[in-house]
This record gives sequence, structure tokens and C-alpha cells, in this order.
Amino acid sequence: MLKKMTFRQLTATFVIAASTNSLLQADELTNWPCEQAFVAEVPAAVVWAGPEIVGLEQSWDKDQAVEVLVRQLVSPEYEIEMADKHIAGFAEKQRPEVKDRKLTLLFAGIISQLNIQRQKALNGIIRYANGQAERANQLSEELDEMVRLQEDGSPEAQQRLAIMQNEMEIKQRMFDERESFIQHLCTRPRLVEEKLGVLARTIAYYLD
Repeated sequence: MLKKMTFRQLTATFVIAASTNSLLQADELTNWPCEQAFVAEVPAAVVWAGPEIVGLEQSWDKDQAVEVLVRQLVSPEYEIEMADKHIAGFAEKQRPEVKDRKLTLLFAGIISQLNIQRQKALNGIIRYANGQAERANQLSEELDEMVRLQEDGSPEAQQRLAIMQNEMEIKQRMFDERESFIQHLCTRPRLVEEKLGVLARTIAYYLD
């Protein structure tokens, strides 16, 4: 039979895990488990040194050629190594007097769509972390119950304790597996940011 101190140590472990994954950053944010600070959206100024894009985020898709290329470039399946070739080809087709505006429209569409992708990734992380926090609280409550059962010497209590011990091993293993997966989820927004940076620099290269 496990000792009482072991139960209390386990309880503390889950409470610490829950608090570590509960960094309050904004009103709508309950749990943020990633080392990278929570930023709801990547501002254009962080990655873009070209012309102002204010107002273009809502109009880029009115240009068919721009829209087609934006959809291609932001696709999760797109091979980023092909970006220079495709953006260069797009730039070469533009008349000199409109080329910079077309490239700026292209960037406006890209940052708009990639920020949407990134927001979905952030929301997924938050939902996952909230679920982990709930599981940690539930496990903490069950561990407290196991401590109480251990103090109760009745056969019924000991039978219930044995069942809970077996279940707890499975639940703890599942909790740990889910906890380790969080760091994988945390890479998703960063990958979107890296892609945005590559595309922004490539487009800017072809500006006059």
C-alpha cells in the first residue's frame, strides 16, 4: 500500500503542473503553457519593411492574381523553398508602375491569412491546456480522496482504495503523455511566424 506522504507528493505534483500551465495573459486567456509569450497577432511592422498595408487587408482578395498566389503560398502543404521562384515570377509579370502595389497587396493577403492560421493554432493550444488544467484538478481531488480512504481502515474503504490506485496509474500515465504533447503544439504558431518572415523578406526583395 502507498504511504500517505506519497499521496500528498503526488497531489502537489499535479497542482504544480496545473499552476505552471495557468499563466494569465489576457481576459480571454485562461491557460497558456508555452515558453513563448502569448501574442494574439503578428503585427506587420515586425516582419515587413515595405509600404504601409493599412486598408489592404480587406481588399487583397479583390485582385484575382494576388488571391490565387496568396492561397498557394499560405497553404500548409506549400513547400517554402519554392517561394522565391513563385514570387519572382509574379513580380516579373507586373507593370513597373503597379508592381510595388501588387507586391504589397500580396503581403497584405499573406499576413492576413497566416495570422488567421496562427490564431487557430493558439486557440487549439489554449483549449488543450484548459483540458489539462481540468484533468490536473480532477486528479488532485481523487488523490485527496485516496488519502482519506487510506486513513479509513474499513474493508470497504481499502477495497475502494485498491481500485482507485489501479485507475490512478493509468490516469497519471495518460496525463503525462498529454503533458509532453503540449510542447509539440507550441511549435505550431512559431512555424507560422517563421513562414511569414520568409515570405515577407522574399516579397520585399522584389520591391523597387
